[in-house]
Amino acid sequence: MMTPVVEGRVLQALAVQASDNVLEVGTGSGFLTACLARLAASVTSLDIYDDFLESAAANLADSGIGNFELLNLDATQALPDGTFDVIAVTGSIGVYDPRYAMALSPGGRLFVVVGAASPMEALLVRRQAETDWHTTSLFETHLPALVNGAQLPQFCF
Repeated sequence: MMTPVVEGRVLQALAVQASDNVLEVGTGSGFLTACLARLAASVTSLDIYDDFLESAAANLADSGIGNFELLNLDATQALPDGTFDVIAVTGSIGVYDPRYAMALSPGGRLFVVVGAASPMEALLVRRQAETDWHTTSLFETHLPALVNGAQLPQFCF
């Protein structure tokens, strides 16, 4: 789980708008999901743990939030169909995975933390146009890896 300071920086960097369709990778307790849902038109949140999804669904319902969809899916293996205006990856990944940026709509924003050891790099990726992305290094941090996200590519010689 991200610290509240990092969650605030994520929300600030992503500049979520009321019309945005958001993808969150790593539902956890649903706290960031709730923050995103209050700011956006809709949130699709992914987690590989059913118990996290059940708990988050209850937390979100108790908070009166309804503009979300929770899916059991390993985002290191597959992403939902379609594109998103905002993507927040809430666990680190060992190496940058361009599939996340490819899932952005033109004008979309991606927050992701990349690295195998501390310090890791928090990145904001903006999709400027269909084939144009701009990456900004936001800050250094340490964030636990997504399950299956810490794996580095294997090289064969």
